[in-house]
This record gives sequence, structure tokens and C-alpha cells, in this order.
Amino acid sequence: MGSQTPKAAGSNAPPFRPADHNYRQLPATSSDVESTQVGIDAAGSMWHSGPKIQEGPSHEERQCLDMEGVSQRMNSFQQNAGRSRRASSSTYTSDIPEQLAELIMDMIPGAEGEELGDAFRCSTDLPPITKQSLSELDIQNIITNIKLRHDVNFDRDLSFRPNLDGAKGQEKLKASEKYWKALIAELKLYVRLFQGSPPLWNTARVNGPEIVQHAQKRIPKMFETIQEVLKSLVPDRDHARVDEHLDVPMLMQEIERGVCDLVRLAEWMSHLLKEHCAPMRDERVDKMVESTRDGVANNDSKNIVRGLRELFGILEAMKLDVANHQIRNLKTLLIEDTVNFERHYHLDRLVNGRARVNIDSAQKWYSLALEDFRQQCTPQRDIHRFQLDVFVRAVVSMLFSANQRCDFPETFYLDQDRLRVLKAEAEDLILLEICFDMFGLLLKDLGYMGPISHSARYQLRASLSAIIGEGVGQGFQQWVMNSEPISLELVRQALAIAGLPPSYNLDDLQKANQHLRTLFYASFPTHASSLEASILPQILAMVNQHMLSSPIDLFNNLITLPSPPPPPHTPSYTSLSMNHIPNDTLAPQPEQFTDLSSRITHIILLHWRIWGPIAYVQDDEPPIPNSEEKPTTTISTPTPQTQSPPPINTEAPAILKTGEPPDSGQETQFAHETSLP
Repeated sequence: MGSQTPKAAGSNAPPFRPADHNYRQLPATSSDVESTQVGIDAAGSMWHSGPKIQEGPSHEERQCLDMEGVSQRMNSFQQNAGRSRRASSSTYTSDIPEQLAELIMDMIPGAEGEELGDAFRCSTDLPPITKQSLSELDIQNIITNIKLRHDVNFDRDLSFRPNLDGAKGQEKLKASEKYWKALIAELKLYVRLFQGSPPLWNTARVNGPEIVQHAQKRIPKMFETIQEVLKSLVPDRDHARVDEHLDVPMLMQEIERGVCDLVRLAEWMSHLLKEHCAPMRDERVDKMVESTRDGVANNDSKNIVRGLRELFGILEAMKLDVANHQIRNLKTLLIEDTVNFERHYHLDRLVNGRARVNIDSAQKWYSLALEDFRQQCTPQRDIHRFQLDVFVRAVVSMLFSANQRCDFPETFYLDQDRLRVLKAEAEDLILLEICFDMFGLLLKDLGYMGPISHSARYQLRASLSAIIGEGVGQGFQQWVMNSEPISLELVRQALAIAGLPPSYNLDDLQKANQHLRTLFYASFPTHASSLEASILPQILAMVNQHMLSSPIDLFNNLITLPSPPPPPHTPSYTSLSMNHIPNDTLAPQPEQFTDLSSRITHIILLHWRIWGPIAYVQDDEPPIPNSEEKPTTTISTPTPQTQSPPPINTEAPAILKTGEPPDSGQETQFAHETSLP
């Protein structure tokens, strides 16, 4: 954006410009206006502030008046302008941003100048939060987001939060930090270009407006972004106010002349935001105004940028509040329409050759499951019950297999994370049971044959959970990595129960550790099979019980409420720890697996209704029964059943739009999680 003439600035003063303050009208920067020799100490800020008495230049102003560095940059610009007569203008233009970055480094010596110059040169031009990035939270994108439409079935507190997880999240954070540093650099550059002495373009060989255009890389786009985002958050009746106060060309003219009242602008935005955002955001709004006021009063670009950064955080939080409110209101409708929406979505992509799922491999997986589990399933007159029985056993078998990988068919791609967590939790149960076996062997070696108190069992579980710590739920390798402290704790507690002094022999501890690691590998398949045999009947019974339930009934009955936090000084269990352990064993009992079984059952039933007729069952699609109908028989469990219920009806009326959702592989700015940050 080029510089404007003083007349344009004077005749179009914005209505929010304060009339009771004294302004310092600084010389225009356009090359067609005669430059005045005004020192940086006369007006060291682009922003308007009240009259200030100063006995000499500040530290920052003295840095800007490093005449040797400025002279070098001037000569560079002039030489470059001279070369432009002999070279193409495109070459000259491409050199300007680099020379502006070098000018910033000369203005701010040391590591800070290098950092700001590099940020000015390399950072993105747009802020980290834009109207486009926030558009993922628009209602139309919410109801056509296949992942969200699926995940809402499994989380009572599902909500959006900024997606900063993993390596990509760290990259976003680094890019964001670089942008705000570039904004600081650009503000400091404005001081030199618009209020510096002598002006950089005091010769006809330097194209002042072109330099200004390259210097104003981010501030104009930042104001435009604020304007766009604000208009997307406030009602239409307020759009005229936004356009009036965020007139970007006028704001840039005022910045060039040092009369932009940024504090007044921040205060106006504060009133507008408080009219439309939740009261809980008021503190952040006040903080934004305070940072801006301090930055302008002290001519501190960092504080000004801190206020702008806070403003963008508030705008993002407001958009998140709106999206999460919509999710809460639409949750029941979204859940009820899950089967209808997902089947239409997947079928449409399969028909048009845009599916990310290999149906052939899914059919092959199910065919192998039929061969493996046909003999275990009770023959029934209803073929659909038999097919679902096979499917249940195949899924449970993979979750409790000794194979560390969880290679389900691609049809499970929306449940991969949940299945991975379930498998890791199952491995935790298995490895915990192996530790109990090791504990029994240690007691036997110590000659102790007496009973084990409930408090001792409780303490052992709590201790092992504390050792694994954040590794709980991450599977086999976490236990192997922590085998040494685990074996030490088992030895310590065994000595305490046996009434022996806590004396440790290093060789004995090493042998115990080696034996525990051997048990982890050698006993895992046996314990996994035992656990599968214990939990499978419970899952089969739950599948039978909820086979005819609607998606919202599955949600209400199978999603457990969050557990309250443990009281102080009470050893905390993991999500897999069991209460009421019988006195004769440390191992968990089948009736204690309700939560794990419920989560597995929920995934199985929902997945089968969506994908059964598409990927697994080769005959005509069966209908879904009405939710009012009661089953007349049960799916095969250890007790054979002989009656069959009505066939399953897979059709449901469309409740919501099923427009084309974005590709699942597309990177998103936001993730839906259980709580906001």
C-alpha cells in the first residue's frame, strides 16, 4: 500500500479520532511532497498519544538514530536505484524486502535485530488466525465433517479447541511466534521510514512509495483480517460500524503520519466485543486494551503487538464458543442421523471413485473371519445374527491378540484411535495380571503362604500405576521400559508382606527384573487368551441387549459419565483399576470389565450398521427394525439361543443436510476434544 498525500489524510479524518488531544502532524512520506527534517525524538511513534516532555532521545530512539547504519542502508537504496536504470525493475523490486530486513538489523543491533530481521524476511504475511481458518467452525462445515459426525457418538463432552497437537501443532506454534516477531519488526521499520531523519527517499533515485509498499507487508492485511473476522462474529446491523472504524486505507494513512489513535480503536473494539462475547472473556478484552495503551504510551512495539495478539486470541475464543454452543444444541440430531449420514457419505465416495477405503480388503478380512469363527458361533435361523456374531468375535480377537499391531480393515479408519486405545488398555490389564503372577512367585520364594490384605492389594495396584504414570494406556512397550522399577517395587512390597527387612541384593534385583521381562513376553499370549475368554461373553451379551437400540440410546446407555476425581491422599487408580477384589486373587474379574465392554460394544454396533451392508455382507441389504420392537432372541453367547428377532433395518430418515464434507485427510486448524483450553 503506497503512501498518501497530507490532504487526503486531513480531509478524511475518522470519526473516532479524538479532537481534544494535541496531534503532531508529521511530514508526509510521498516522494512528491517536500520532506522536512524532523528528528525521531520529535515524534517517535506512528501512534497518537498525548503531549509528552522528554529531555532527549530514549534508548530505542538512539538505536534508530544509529546514523552510520542508516547511512549504509541509504547508500544501498541509492545504489540499488542507480542499478535499476541498467537492470530490470523486477530485479530491483525483489531486492527491496531483503534490504528492508537488513535495515531492521542495523536499527536493532545484536541478536534481537537478527531475529526480527529474519522474521520480517521469512514469516507469513497473514496472521495465524484468519476468516478462512475459522471457517472450519462454521455450522455448515460442522454438520458435513465426517470425523466430527462420527466422534460425537462417543464423547459426552465433545467440543472444539485449537489443534496444536503433535509435530504439526508445534510447527504452527513456531510459525505463529515468527509472525508476531515480524509484526514487531514492521512497526519498528515504520518508525524509521515515516518519522526518521533524514528520510530514506530524499533523492529522486529512490522510489519512496515502492519502498513503503514493500514495508507494509502485514499491518494492512492484519487490519483486513480483523475486519473480516469481526463481521463474521457480530450481527449484520453492526457491520457498518466495523467498516467505519476499520477503514484500512485510512488507518494506514494515519500510521504514516503518526496520528493513528490505536488506543481509541482498541477501546471501541472492547465495547463491541463485550456486547457479543461471553462475560468470561471480558478479562481478556480488558487485558488487550491495557497492553495496547501501555504500548502506545511507552512507544513499545512489543506491547502493541501483545495487545493485537490478545485480540486475535479473543476472536478465536468467540468463534470456538459459538461452535461449541452449536455442537451442544445439535448433538442429539447429529447422533440420531449418524447411520444415515455416514452410509450416504461412504457410498457416494465409493460410487464416484473417491473413497479412501479398500472394500476388497475389508471383504477379504471378513471372509477370513467367517472361516476362523464359524465353528464357534451357534447356528441360527437368522443369517444376519450369525454374521454379526462372527463380526463381534473377529473384532474382540484382534483387540486381545498377542500381536502388538492393530491392523483393522480400512473401514475402521474413523475408529482407529479408539481401537488403539482399547487395545493398549487391554494390554495394560494383561501386563498387570502378569505382575500379579510375579508377585505371587516372589512371596512363594520368600516362604510366605499367608493371606494378602485388601489394603496391600490396593497399594500394589496404585504403586504399579504410579510407576507407569503417563505411560498408562500406551501399551506393551511402556511396561517393558519400566520393568526395572516395577520389579523393584514388587520385591519391596513382597518383603514387607513377608515381614522381612527391606534389604536388597543387586544380583537378586537383576534376576527379578530379567524374570519379569521374560514373563512379559512368554506369558502374554496365555494371559491375553484368558482375558479374551473372560470378556467376550460380556460383550456378546451387551451386543444382544443393545442390538435394536437407536444411536442415541447407544450413546446414553454405553457412554459412561466421567468419574469424579479421587479424594485427597487416596492412591489413584488408572481407568482400568478394579474395586472389590476377592481375597483369594489379585486378578480382575469378568464383572469388572463393564466400561471396557461397553466401549467395544458401542464401536461394534455402530460400525456394523454403517458398514455391514456395504463392505461385509454380500447379500441384499437387510432392513433395520424399529426402535420400539423388542428382540425375540439373543446373539450367540455361551448359552445357545434358538429364536430369531426381526431383521435389522438399516434405513433412517435424513434429519440433517448430508452435503459433501471436506476430505478426511485435509489438515484442520481445530480439533474437537473433551474440553476447551
